[in-house]
Amino acid sequence: MIETRIEVDSIEEVRKRLGSLSHKAPSVLVNAINRTTTNIKKTMAQETAKRYNITSGEVKKTITISRATRARLQGAAVSKASPIALAKFKVSPNRKVTYTSKGKPSPKAYKVSVEKGPASKPLDVDPKAFIAVMKSGHQGLFRRKTDSSLPIKQLFGPSVPQMIKNDGSMERIQAEAESTLQKRIDAEIENILRRG
Repeated sequence: MIETRIEVDSIEEVRKRLGSLSHKAPSVLVNAINRTTTNIKKTMAQETAKRYNITSGEVKKTITISRATRARLQGAAVSKASPIALAKFKVSPNRKVTYTSKGKPSPKAYKVSVEKGPASKPLDVDPKAFIAVMKSGHQGLFRRKTDSSLPIKQLFGPSVPQMIKNDGSMERIQAEAESTLQKRIDAEIENILRRG
């Protein structure tokens, strides 16, 4: 699990800026926090999809938003997820093993690229990995097992929270959250003062 928390330490500065409309300070903060957490969910997804062979939509599925209320002036964007099946990343070739007329397997080894940029790396597992399609229609990368009642084991890559953490982008995301929160507070105050 990885979390970006948005909270406000003091409401007094907002009350001062609102003057005679100071009673609207909690609403200002609730709206600003909730807009910020929604923006952070989008940022987390985009940052992860920039570095890894995963779509921002897949990342967003793992993120839940905790919204602020007038009684609780804090929100959060939390990513919780299990490791992702390796077949969901860039696999080459993305097909089941075939055999040549001489009985040799093709491909000799599958290559997988979890991160964008570097060349795909051959899967170095023993026994060798292979693509199989289950009765459910799920296609995955598997390898045979000799020490279990289950004959094959699916191979997994990192989880989305691991990707976000490994990327080192949490500092950038948290900094953007703080900047966005301040901009949203300023915008909410301006709107209220303009409307009166």
